[in-house]
Amino acid sequence: MPATPSSNPTTPAAFSAVAPYYDHLMSGVPYRFWIAYVERLWKKHSLAPKSVLDLACGTGTVTRMLAQRGYVTAGVDLSGPMIAIARERATEENFSIPFYEQDAADMDLGVSRFDAVISLFDSLNNILEDDRLQSAFRRMHDHLNPGGSFIFDVNTEFALEQGMFNQSCSRKDEPLHYRWRSRYNSETRICTVSMTFSYDSGTGERETFKETHIQKGYAKDEITRWLKEAGFATVTVYDGYSTDPPRKRSDRLFYVAVK
Repeated sequence: MPATPSSNPTTPAAFSAVAPYYDHLMSGVPYRFWIAYVERLWKKHSLAPKSVLDLACGTGTVTRMLAQRGYVTAGVDLSGPMIAIARERATEENFSIPFYEQDAADMDLGVSRFDAVISLFDSLNNILEDDRLQSAFRRMHDHLNPGGSFIFDVNTEFALEQGMFNQSCSRKDEPLHYRWRSRYNSETRICTVSMTFSYDSGTGERETFKETHIQKGYAKDEITRWLKEAGFATVTVYDGYSTDPPRKRSDRLFYVAVK
């Protein structure tokens, strides 16, 4: 479940109502595995970044974990409630990490430049317009130091078509229950996910809320082309969590774009 990288007028409440429960919802995510994989990709491409921008950082878990590993970090997310929690968590853990509430497609951090930008958990699928995604690629390129890298993952069209968002949890011992159902339009490549949540804080009464999240599937060739048009010198694409080339049935692809 990604954080929010870019605005979308059809889903103004996305990642707002769910923000207080986001960390609980993501508690099963193997964050250390994801970070180790990113570091593996950096090493494979002979990259040794010292400063990292976490795009669509959500509540800042990855941002803080990278800081714990010695990187100088910053985070960006469109969701104000998520950024507020990220700042609170950083303060609690005595980290001085800047977090910015900004849209990826219009991101402007002044003179700040980074050795690497990362965007994980299929966050860029939330950008629904081709020109906005292209703009985000240009903004990331402009905020990188020479030789810097941009690593991100996306859900493939195959994954969205196969209903990978159809999930539910209603275990009695689980305070957060959810039911997600998706609809995919193969012509527009838009996947609409209707999400219903209920949370029991210990009172025995459940608070119910809903959100609608929308993702778009993008083809490997068009993402690669747009990255090169944004100015990246090299673009390499991997089947998810590996260093193998993409497969026809890959459900997640990782991109390594180097300035």
